[in-house]
Amino acid sequence: RGERRKSTARAGLLMALLSLLTGGRILVSPSVETSTDDFRVAPVPEPKKDEDSDPSRFDAIIEEASALYGVNSALVKAVIQAESRFNPLAVSPVGAKGLMQLMPIIAREYGALDPLDAKQNIFAGVKYLGNLLDRYNGNVSMALAGYNAGPTAVKRFRGVPPYRETRGYVRKIQNLIAEGVKAPSPPSSTIAD
Repeated sequence: RGERRKSTARAGLLMALLSLLTGGRILVSPSVETSTDDFRVAPVPEPKKDEDSDPSRFDAIIEEASALYGVNSALVKAVIQAESRFNPLAVSPVGAKGLMQLMPIIAREYGALDPLDAKQNIFAGVKYLGNLLDRYNGNVSMALAGYNAGPTAVKRFRGVPPYRETRGYVRKIQNLIAEGVKAPSPPSSTIAD
């Protein structure tokens, strides 16, 4: 009984330390099983300051990638706004990088050798988003849920997972598209929160 209390106390202390180290955010994998597509995207980071914050400078790349992979450019712009606020230097606490906040394994799998390179990041992110749209027969909500929580979570729940973050993410992107993607607010810190 005493060992159990010590173990519980240690676990509580560990969680408190993790909370301090992550700024109060502790990300938990949405599943016990692991796969290359089972990951979570951190909340929108406060990206490193980029000298040129005009999002329209990415329009040509977005249009080219969107045409190549058959993904609506407004959807791509909304994902970029939600993920990084159009900052190509954004890095999240869990290691997602660039405009479309690609996790390292997804970046590599989809050809972004340097995920902080705007063109590589956009092309890889749009290709991945296009594959998700194909997987879910064009269902944008499910594709966005897969982008945020991973396809394994979407499969497990046979739709948008009941995760608050994921449901909020899908809603946010749908709202951005409906309103027309607006210019981002300037970044306020050098490293993602």
